[in-house]
Amino acid sequence: WYQRRVREAVVSTQSTGEANNEAIHKQAVAAGTMNKTLLEENSALKKLSAGKEDLLEEVKKIEELKDAVKAAERKAETSKADADAMRKQSENLTMEYDRLLVEHQKLQDACMPTDKKSE
Repeated sequence: WYQRRVREAVVSTQSTGEANNEAIHKQAVAAGTMNKTLLEENSALKKLSAGKEDLLEEVKKIEELKDAVKAAERKAETSKADADAMRKQSENLTMEYDRLLVEHQKLQDACMPTDKKSE
């Protein structure tokens, strides 16, 4: 029962890590798409020659979007670091679980001869 409980905890931790990795991947793709869009908008704005006020407004929007991209990238990096930490923790938990299984088996093996002698 205890072993099954520990295994479920390990699987749950690994699932959470995988879900975080998917979220990080989606954030990174979205940031890349947003960056590409910003670069295209910036190129289009450079081609405009008329309407300086409109151009300044668009440049301001681009700067705001660039700030949003930087914030999204920072968030994605933080999420990736969190996911990496969780993955490492999960690996350590798995190694400890395996070590405990081996130790448990050794103890059971050590107790078996004693039980047979008393019978």
